[in-house]
Amino acid sequence: MVIWRSLIQTIYAKGRVYNYSNTIGRNASSGPGFRHPVAMVLADDDRTLYVVNRGDEFQTCPRITMLTTDETFLGEFGSYGTEPGQFVWPSAIAIDSNKQIYVADQWTGRITIFNRDGDYLKHWGIKGEEPGQLSGPTGLAFDKYNSLYITDYISNRVQKFSADGKYIRSLGDTSENLSFSRPWGLHLDLSGNIFIADWNNHRIQKFDANGILIRIIEGKSNKANFRYPSDVSVDSDEDIYISDWWNNKVIVFDKDGQYITTFIGNAEKLSGWAQQQMDASPDHTKGRLLVQDVSEEWRFNRPTAIVVDKSNRILIAESQRMRIQIYKKELNWEDPQFNL
Repeated sequence: MVIWRSLIQTIYAKGRVYNYSNTIGRNASSGPGFRHPVAMVLADDDRTLYVVNRGDEFQTCPRITMLTTDETFLGEFGSYGTEPGQFVWPSAIAIDSNKQIYVADQWTGRITIFNRDGDYLKHWGIKGEEPGQLSGPTGLAFDKYNSLYITDYISNRVQKFSADGKYIRSLGDTSENLSFSRPWGLHLDLSGNIFIADWNNHRIQKFDANGILIRIIEGKSNKANFRYPSDVSVDSDEDIYISDWWNNKVIVFDKDGQYITTFIGNAEKLSGWAQQQMDASPDHTKGRLLVQDVSEEWRFNRPTAIVVDKSNRILIAESQRMRIQIYKKELNWEDPQFNL
């Protein structure tokens, strides 16, 4: 059972309390704002956030936005194209142990590396479907040895590389139970376990650091009933967060794959950037006042990426609403109402 209270969302579920914190972002082709955010990563300070803007077919403005979680704009880098340091369809981002930024381009099959300030350093990757080649890379994650795992959307596989692009091995096999179908996001937890958002199979696959399958969370046969999961993340308590792209929700499971609760989104407060835009345009403000019910605007619309920081803040990016909603998780096992 889940209890909802007040306009600001608070969820009580199985010893956990989730409070809506704030929203960051707005629709913008450059500067403070996002254009179809599809991936993000936090720096070690848990304050600096790098967001991948995929852009769209009408205004080709793919870029990486740098900001803080309190919505201070720090800059941006990257642009549309195939030259060094450019992207066509940027799709994933990760930070290595040297604090370098890795960005995957789904179109070119290329991994581009920048320093923490966004200066281009180098790139690697050959487009193709042979071992060690990339065909639609869509997810990136480093392990503690600085090896890079990459989901390959087109060739239905997950590959492991060194940080400088040397192929190491592939994950899983071609059997029905382990094969991937359009894998997208992935995450490595504190123990090195690998979680794959197996998008077209509507499930999450969990492997240990040696590539042995541990668990499958099926979207079609559990209480959550999720479809087309785009990303997965794990918090410090080993709870699992899944972006249910099709149903516009985020589903939470415990470490054993048992359902905990569902987020539907509650961006009741405008972000600081959005409020600045409203304040600068009286017509926008008047138009918004004419809307009798804006609650639909609070809800998720195509959640694409999830990041959980060390203090169990949950950041959820929405590609269609051009924003990130932030929630804070706390534990309370003593009060009976938290164990419903």
